[in-house]
Amino acid sequence: MPTRTAHDDFANRLATAYGEMLDGVRPALQRVSLRVTGEGRQCELEVKNRQTGVLDYWRVSKLRIVPDQATSDALVLARQEGDPARLIIRDRDTARAVLAACPRIAQLGAARGAWPKIIGLGAAALAAIVAILFLLVPAMADRGAQLVPPEVEVALGADARTRTIAALGATECKGAEGERAIRRMTDRLSVGLDLPYPLTVRVVDDPMVNAFAFAGGHIAIFRGLIDTAETPDEVAAVLAHEIGHVVHRDATRSGLRMVGSFGIAGLIFGDVLGTSGAAGLGERYLRTSYSREAEVAADAFAHRQMERAGLDPGALASFFLRLQAESGQGEAGVLRHFSTHPELLDRVEAVHAAGSGPGMGRAALSTQDWQALRAICR
Repeated sequence: MPTRTAHDDFANRLATAYGEMLDGVRPALQRVSLRVTGEGRQCELEVKNRQTGVLDYWRVSKLRIVPDQATSDALVLARQEGDPARLIIRDRDTARAVLAACPRIAQLGAARGAWPKIIGLGAAALAAIVAILFLLVPAMADRGAQLVPPEVEVALGADARTRTIAALGATECKGAEGERAIRRMTDRLSVGLDLPYPLTVRVVDDPMVNAFAFAGGHIAIFRGLIDTAETPDEVAAVLAHEIGHVVHRDATRSGLRMVGSFGIAGLIFGDVLGTSGAAGLGERYLRTSYSREAEVAADAFAHRQMERAGLDPGALASFFLRLQAESGQGEAGVLRHFSTHPELLDRVEAVHAAGSGPGMGRAALSTQDWQALRAICR
């Protein structure tokens, strides 16, 4: 009895040996019938368009499997590099018969010489993405921040403040005397400023030693910072630093950069965040950092504004020094909350270099107001 061959097996399937083809010109799939001819390097797939009857021959020595376009139930074949045509065989038995009749197809894999081009294109694409995210987006954000209407900034800042506090599971402190005390401190530090919106400062009932400036003049000071401060001047120095961020519109720029980066990433990779992206904006504020230049500029502003208010700008340095002493050289303990800022030693040196102005020494708050501020969350 004659020995059955792979060609014989495939011949037995001719009645149902069908596939689909994309010719690289028209988007529609074309129904085709398949037949194997020849053997070895001369093996070819005869591809016949079922509608037009046009024959095409796909030489196996030129074929490659396209694994990135294949699924568990489809075999996708392409011809030599640069040919956009694709042959799709969805029937598993037909696919196995084709591979058995022309085993060299399975050995070819990716087109010869394709990987250097793929790597080169990938590197170029990565460089373009980096340039967009780190050069174009920041530049557009800096420009865009100047175009955002003040009322929009105020609304965005209020929403971000609410989301951030909610992400912490915290609440705003409502002690009436304490609120009046923080208002007096804010008014004193606002001397000479011409802002398009009022400063809205709230104390958050959370042990974190930190403070945040949001868009539109919104500032949050955490109870942990007030508890850690030894004098009202230390709180005032930190508040002056956050006011500096407001004056420089750093939160608005940072928000535009974040939105721009997510937008670009979404265009490139798809909506990987989904609806959780909007829901997590408040929590992201906890991890958002300003640039080193923005932090240094806010420190310089705080120094000038403390002097203008008749307060000792050295309070900023004393507060940072104590934080450093509590946590050592690293970023453990309370300094973990300042990880988005430049190294504290650099900032302390800058503040010390600026020095304290003559005649400073008036406390930022009276003894009564200071006690009220420390009790604002009780």
